[in-house]
Amino acid sequence: MPQAPIALGARNSDSPQKVGRDPVADLVGEAGPGVSGQLQFGVMAEKGNREIVEKFFQAFNAGERDRMESWMHPEYVWEMPQSGERVRGVKNNREMMENYPGPPKVETRRVTGSEDKWVTTPSYTVLKITGTGDEYTTESVVKYPDGSVWHAVDFFQFRAGKILRQIAYFAPTLEPAEWRSRWVERI
Repeated sequence: MPQAPIALGARNSDSPQKVGRDPVADLVGEAGPGVSGQLQFGVMAEKGNREIVEKFFQAFNAGERDRMESWMHPEYVWEMPQSGERVRGVKNNREMMENYPGPPKVETRRVTGSEDKWVTTPSYTVLKITGTGDEYTTESVVKYPDGSVWHAVDFFQFRAGKILRQIAYFAPTLEPAEWRSRWVERI
């Protein structure tokens, strides 16, 4: 369900933007000092890239390659800087995943990024603000069949509602250093 519009009114650099104004008054130019009469509204899309990132890992865990590929841009690239590898293209990614000896299960703990935003021009033309909602970061715990547990951070870049680039960093779980135990708490 979409949320109510969020005012994105223009403001002068020496005057703070007012909160809680009447958007109708702003549209007709009665917003008061420091705010232009060309108020625009941003509305979050019902479904956005955040949902794609979340469902992408669900499909990975279920082994649903077709579903994963439905969210990949035709120029999809997956980079793993720690091992110096780059998988270029949806076809190469599928073939690599089909030959993965014992794929892990990924538990996404956090997804960070901004939702899609939309504006309405003074003539009521609806436009998507580019550059918002196209960058997401996930923090995950990765459990391999051999029992090892790794932590992963993935950076997702979208183009036209599809995953264009994914950059993944992995780190094994390790025991904390004893010398700092009196200053830290375990998480």
